Amino acid sequence: MKKTLVLVVDRDDDFGVKGKVNTPVIGVQNCLDAATAFGIADPEDSDLNALYAAVSVCLELQEDGHQADVALICGDEKVGHRSDLALVSQLTEVLEEIEPDSVVLVGDGAEDEYIYPIISSRAHVDSVRKVYVKQAPGLEGTFYILTKMMADPDKRKRFLVPLGFILLMISLFFIVPGVLLMISENDISSLTNMSGSLVVLFIGLILILYGYDAMEWLHRVKRSMTSVVVGNTTSVIFLCISAAIVIVMAAYAAIEIGNLYLKSDILRVLYFASAMIWPVIMAIVIYQIGMLIDAFVQRREIVLSSIMGFTGLLSLGLVVFGVLDIIMSSMGLLVSVNAGIVEIVAGVAISILSNFLKSRLLPLSIVPERQEDEVF
Repeated sequence: MKKTLVLVVDRDDDFGVKGKVNTPVIGVQNCLDAATAFGIADPEDSDLNALYAAVSVCLELQEDGHQADVALICGDEKVGHRSDLALVSQLTEVLEEIEPDSVVLVGDGAEDEYIYPIISSRAHVDSVRKVYVKQAPGLEGTFYILTKMMADPDKRKRFLVPLGFILLMISLFFIVPGVLLMISENDISSLTNMSGSLVVLFIGLILILYGYDAMEWLHRVKRSMTSVVVGNTTSVIFLCISAAIVIVMAAYAAIEIGNLYLKSDILRVLYFASAMIWPVIMAIVIYQIGMLIDAFVQRREIVLSSIMGFTGLLSLGLVVFGVLDIIMSSMGLLVSVNAGIVEIVAGVAISILSNFLKSRLLPLSIVPERQEDEVF
């Protein structure tokens, strides 16, 4: 008798991440147990309905006298090549155990159907069923669905971040020519003509920050800084030195700008930014040295990635400094354009060399008496 496999594909591994379900799952009862575990963790996820639909299809086939079984395979939360490799491995295991003559593929969206060519190359696919979850009609139901979807960090990154970058690029397409015109004519009133583009720019930035959960990142930075201040005396001392350098150099740059004749406020801002680049980088390096000393004193470790990061700061400083030199030169300040180009090229070259050294040195990094990544 022909044997049919009803297969559920969860490409982003919601069952494993949320429900702690080990896959592949084979058999009606095992799939029902997996659905129960996942339903307790997230009862509103559409993957749950897809699994129940697959069990329902399997039972219907069995009632009609067909030999059928059901299985669940999952990929990885990092959707892409990594998740597809996991799906291939689990699919092979399921096919070897059940040995079906045909497959009925069940999924909850278009994303799961990306695995269809892989399945069809290994077994005959009779049909594909897509499960849609019934929701309350009207604006209230739609708003509820969107709210729940945006509460999921993965969905925010998947949908909001690309939309934010699109709005950002569109707004910059209109803003950059306006800014160049404002600089050339030294007329700040032209900003009013860019108000619509600026609104789109801010909306794009808000979507990107919300998609990447910037507030949570700020909270983590705050907690990290608090722990540093409370527990690491050396780091606090170096942090104070860094802050003092920035404050003193900012005051010195402000006094120097006051003694110079500059034609516009924009030039003053650019000159101040150019004067503060290296003091800020020096302050960051000094603070990182304090962190390295703390790591060595407490754990007898020297974090090689932090040391290599100093070259990254150097390359970033050169590139930004070169860009500012070119901009100020185009605005009439006595700054060499060639020097700016050389600085940018040097910064890019140092960055490439730094990445090359990281790829060669970091895998070889060790800690005395134990081996560990990124430690020397």
